Amino acid sequence: MLDASLVLVEEGGIGALSMREVARRARVTHGAPYHHFADRAAILAGLAEEGFALLTREMTAAMKKEARGSIARFESCGRAYFRFAMRHPAHMRIMFRPELADPAKHPAVDAAAATAMGVLVECVVECQEAGTMREGDAMPIVLTSWAAIHGLAALWLDGPLCRLGEWSGPPQDLARTVTRTLGGLLEARVRSRSKPRKPG
Repeated sequence: MLDASLVLVEEGGIGALSMREVARRARVTHGAPYHHFADRAAILAGLAEEGFALLTREMTAAMKKEARGSIARFESCGRAYFRFAMRHPAHMRIMFRPELADPAKHPAVDAAAATAMGVLVECVVECQEAGTMREGDAMPIVLTSWAAIHGLAALWLDGPLCRLGEWSGPPQDLARTVTRTLGGLLEARVRSRSKPRKPG
């Protein structure tokens, strides 16, 4: 039923999702979905939880290919986030819907989202401890990084960037440029502070 729901969202957006249509696509009786999901919101919550789990897996797998505490590992996390958005656009559009953001109503979604966020937080802290990223509170870096790559994905999925054609380039090249720029800026701060001061 989740698979059928996902296809509906991919084809017609979230507005196309209804319990009756899910039943038809899943080839079950009209009442069958209610045995598993209380309502349409419960289906969206199930898809959001699934999406965050997939995102966590994507980022973790990409980061394993790079050295712990390296800027390359940080950049790979961002590229994996963007790659997930390109591979799972329907999940991406569901995961951050405001009606799913209440932890009290959707604790499983909240937990899955926290796990995904924890991957980025851990990566930033590792870089700080390794001396490859500036010291201090990790959260400003985490939030800035998340905003940059999530914004890039949203701009591509919703059209403004992909309509720019040759200027923007292929999506993964664009993600590589943005993550390298961000990683380079963070790394450059460390390098600039590490230079010895000139006498006088």
